[in-house]
Amino acid sequence: MPIARKINDQQHLFSVDDSVNKRALIVDDDAVNRMILEGMLSNSGFDVISAEDGQQAIQKFIDHGPCVILMDIVMPVLDGYQATEKIKQLAGERFVPIIFLTSVTNEDELAKCVKVGGDDFLTKPYSQVILLAKIEALTRLSQLYRTIQDQRDEIDVHNEHMLCEQKVAKKIFSNVVHEGCLDMSIIKYMLSPLSIFNGDILLAARTPSGGLNVLLGDATGHGLPAAIGAVPVSDLFYNLTENGATVDEIVLELNSKLKAILPPEFFFCACVLNISNDFRLLTLWHGGLPEVLIYSAEDKNLSHVIRSTNFPLGVVDNKSLKTDLHIFDLDKGDRIYLYSDGITEAKNIKNEQFTDERLLACFNESKPADEMFDHVLSRVNAFRGEQEQSDDLTFLEINADVDEAVQVIESEPTAATLPYPRDWGMSMNLTKQDFIETNPVSVLTKFTTQVDGLMQHRENIFVILSELYNNALDHGVLDLDSTVKTEKDGFTKFLMMRHEKLLELDDHGYINITLEHTPTAEGGELIIRVEDSGNGFDFSAMGTDMGLNLGFSSRGYPLLKSLCKEYRYTGVGNIAIATYEWFKNRKGGEA
Repeated sequence: MPIARKINDQQHLFSVDDSVNKRALIVDDDAVNRMILEGMLSNSGFDVISAEDGQQAIQKFIDHGPCVILMDIVMPVLDGYQATEKIKQLAGERFVPIIFLTSVTNEDELAKCVKVGGDDFLTKPYSQVILLAKIEALTRLSQLYRTIQDQRDEIDVHNEHMLCEQKVAKKIFSNVVHEGCLDMSIIKYMLSPLSIFNGDILLAARTPSGGLNVLLGDATGHGLPAAIGAVPVSDLFYNLTENGATVDEIVLELNSKLKAILPPEFFFCACVLNISNDFRLLTLWHGGLPEVLIYSAEDKNLSHVIRSTNFPLGVVDNKSLKTDLHIFDLDKGDRIYLYSDGITEAKNIKNEQFTDERLLACFNESKPADEMFDHVLSRVNAFRGEQEQSDDLTFLEINADVDEAVQVIESEPTAATLPYPRDWGMSMNLTKQDFIETNPVSVLTKFTTQVDGLMQHRENIFVILSELYNNALDHGVLDLDSTVKTEKDGFTKFLMMRHEKLLELDDHGYINITLEHTPTAEGGELIIRVEDSGNGFDFSAMGTDMGLNLGFSSRGYPLLKSLCKEYRYTGVGNIAIATYEWFKNRKGGEA
């Protein structure tokens, strides 16, 4: 009698535990053959079920769910080939090894055993040792197959859960990190994330005075971890821009936030820029991103290549972060280009990078300005060919043409409390601790521009105050040598010298800033007087072309002369006086 165990639950076909199942099905129409196999497998620890033909085999497979099947070929009702095909179909993804035991020796017939789904075969007479070895090997393979299936199913569950979470996160992310005014006609951009979430962030917003603020950031890494930092960055950027914050104020607020929330190994490379409402002046802060490029529409070449001079955001605290600003005059139709390192590090099939050299070469081909954006991207794409993307890609062009810009109805800020300017004045005295802990330029700019009519002059006032204060601190109180900046890693050395001298400064160092405002029929005059405790300098031989007399950067002195009605020094050269004339209907410095 065959040794068998009856199992009536037919659901086992899809839930049988192969890790503990040692149930074998013997299919043979010869009773002697069945008896021999039953005894051999029983002695090896198997529960044995027997079938006399292919039809019985199919039913007993359904009823009992064996882990291995020994199959004869020539049988009544259904032969072994037909039964094997049906059983494999019923098994679905479950791997149930079937070994053919047959007296057939024809090669085509034996090949058919494998073709219909058999996993191995032995011809009669067969060795019991070999048969048991094959059964054990295929059983191990079946258990491994089942383990892989279980792991795959578990991965599928986790993946489905992750995709659901990503869908929700992406919706929230897109609502928070919105485009702002990137749809302006003067802006062209390309954003291509490596994964669902972009580690690059591109934001644009109009300022209260009608100018344009833009931020391009590149967070450490890719995907969701890199994109998380974009949420607070976006929120702060838009709020600060709406409130009329200057570039350096935005940078300091962003840095403070990111330094507090990012882990030590993460940082945020960024460029924050402002274009004045007449699109004639560019002010930017640059920390860790590739070069910012300015392309001359008239000359059809690069007029400026601006390299980063600051740490990325989130690396050092605000006391150590340098807010060096780059300021450039713009001509109508000039193009400003920002991009992430995904552009220059894009790879071709030879694993070569596109490089800065290839990018700059694109701008040296004298193309018309309105073709340059598409020209550069076509070169990058041609270089990459079919190579897969390896980083987030961002490329931005801003056209400095106010006639093409989407105009915003200009109105005076509602926050102003004075209907018309009148006489007023204030002074601020700063000492060592103030130099370290405060940002007087932002405070004074914010206070000054609360006067009705002065908000649209905020950028000019900020530039004047910033130049005067930084010059008084760096070259008056601290007596720093700005020529260090021209050396290799000069800005880093200058920052270190500045920090060291601030810590060593005695209590006698001071800067006194006085502001006096006088109204006129068409606007007003703002007189800014900055006195420092330094030794001064011989200013008697100064000329308007002397850009480095006081240790200014090359833009400092000429810029102040161009913005101010009058700019002069007095005392021993430690007192600077700037008179800014403003008009209700136009910015200072305009005729």
